[in-house]
Amino acid sequence: MRTAALCLALSLAAAARPARAQSPAADVPTIEHAPLVAANAREPIVLRFGVRHLERVARLAVHWRPGGAAPWRTAVAVRDSGAWRVDLPAQPITARAVDYYVVLELVDGSTRASFASAESPHRVVLRPEESDGRELIELTRNRGRRLELTGGGEYTDFGSAPNEGGARCGAASGATCPDHWYTLWGEVRYRFYRRVRSVAVRVDRLDGQTTRSTFEGPRTRDVGLVAATASVEFRLVELVSLHLLGTLGANEETVQVGGGLRLDVGTGQPAVVSLAFQGITSYGLTASAWMRWETARDTPLGAGIELTSQPGANAQWGLRLLAEGGRHFGRNLTVLARVGYGARQQDAGGFTGGGSVRVAF
Repeated sequence: MRTAALCLALSLAAAARPARAQSPAADVPTIEHAPLVAANAREPIVLRFGVRHLERVARLAVHWRPGGAAPWRTAVAVRDSGAWRVDLPAQPITARAVDYYVVLELVDGSTRASFASAESPHRVVLRPEESDGRELIELTRNRGRRLELTGGGEYTDFGSAPNEGGARCGAASGATCPDHWYTLWGEVRYRFYRRVRSVAVRVDRLDGQTTRSTFEGPRTRDVGLVAATASVEFRLVELVSLHLLGTLGANEETVQVGGGLRLDVGTGQPAVVSLAFQGITSYGLTASAWMRWETARDTPLGAGIELTSQPGANAQWGLRLLAEGGRHFGRNLTVLARVGYGARQQDAGGFTGGGSVRVAF
């Protein structure tokens, strides 16, 4: 009996010795951290930590990435009111989560994994706002593009009306009254896809001939215009946006100012109806209606009608019927062509032709 009791006591002592050897040292640095499960998208993420045995810690590093297979980045904690904190920057709207793990770097040069790991990081889910969801849908539909650089030109000919006895445009014009012009333009647009959906600046250069009213009566005159137009697009409701335009320019006579508006119905959809009105002093007015659609992949199409007294604030208005078609070449390049027919007089008419190239990022 005594022998059995002695053996049992020796066995218990032997079992206790390894347990004491494997127990952690009392002065090993550790952290106290309440991990986040979710955070608001587009806002910085603040992580706070408590550190035990701080005297042995050189720094606390948070390794993080915006989810998926993105490369790891490192943020170093700083002291904040007795605690340690790390501010992770706000993420782009396309990010759905942030992964992170925490490493303590000790004064002896060693490192200690303190929370999660690179193989099994902790994930914080990002909660988008309602407007973020709408922006992401449009950004995805537009292939992630926000900045657009567009350049184009157009030639318009309303034909040469007969000038019988010089009654229409003066005897000096000869037998006909020419009515044609060309426009060259460039535009920069940035799209936010939010309440303010986009902003743009456009520069136009126009030159041509048309019939203008003078104190001597209707006369053929050379016309020209150099103008800059700024526009802001506001989203009114889910599928409707309003463009407000302001123009400043100069023609062969004096400084010109103008403005306009455009209403888009179907904003952000494959088919959009646009109604527009724009005017510039001593240059004329234009009212137009367009329908544009992209139901065939990478092939934007459109058809429109335009009523205009441009380019010389003409007494008689002209009507243009227009069609356009284009092609997206990859994600960044779009080429668009426009053709049409128009007339200002019953006995004269002509064709319109032009196009544009857009590079988007």
